[in-house]
Amino acid sequence: MAPTDLSRLQLPLACRDALAEPRSERIDGHTISITTDWWNTEIATARLPGAPVTGPHVTQLSRGDLFTDAARLKAGSEEELLRFLWRVLAWGSGKRLRLNRERIRAVADNRPSAMAALRRGLRAAREDPEQAYEALRPKGGNAIAYLGPAFLTKVLYFAGGGALDHPCAILDSQVAATLRNTCKWDSLGEEGWPTTTYVRYCALLNRWAHEESWRLGRRIGIDEIERWLFRP
Repeated sequence: MAPTDLSRLQLPLACRDALAEPRSERIDGHTISITTDWWNTEIATARLPGAPVTGPHVTQLSRGDLFTDAARLKAGSEEELLRFLWRVLAWGSGKRLRLNRERIRAVADNRPSAMAALRRGLRAAREDPEQAYEALRPKGGNAIAYLGPAFLTKVLYFAGGGALDHPCAILDSQVAATLRNTCKWDSLGEEGWPTTTYVRYCALLNRWAHEESWRLGRRIGIDEIERWLFRP
């Protein structure tokens, strides 16, 4: 199938309506229930730093919490970097823990290379989606086993700390389904997206965000569009 001409795709009216809602509610306040005890136990079993993933009795994480993490993150600290990773994975997984034990184990088994890939990805994420994606998915394979596009793009997204001009967005199966079925990106596959596809996706969201910024008279982040694509 020939690649879809993304310049012809228009933002659905329902998404435009959603953008009128306050960013603080739709983005910063987007909260997910997590399995705190499971994460703390598994991280300890793997003898890795970064636990506890939350304070005592805290069983939820919001995008705003992870933005704060990113703003304070010292990438030179392995403990801080891994805690950031665990919290992103916990938020992204919610109550569904499929493959997270394998992800933790993959970091434990190849810790130096995993840390190097994470640092490269986080450095590039604020400026270059292509380099950032390639850092964690080089040549179409996962730099960290089981950390595929749906989760590595969450890492790249949260690295921006909520900045409105952050160029990397989350791309997972739910977002992709809306892009295919509602926005008519016909050539978009279901998973395993190559770097070129991720770059095109971020560019599409950036175009839509600029158009909506002009229409609404305020700066729209690409994550505000991704949030609607995830759950229209």
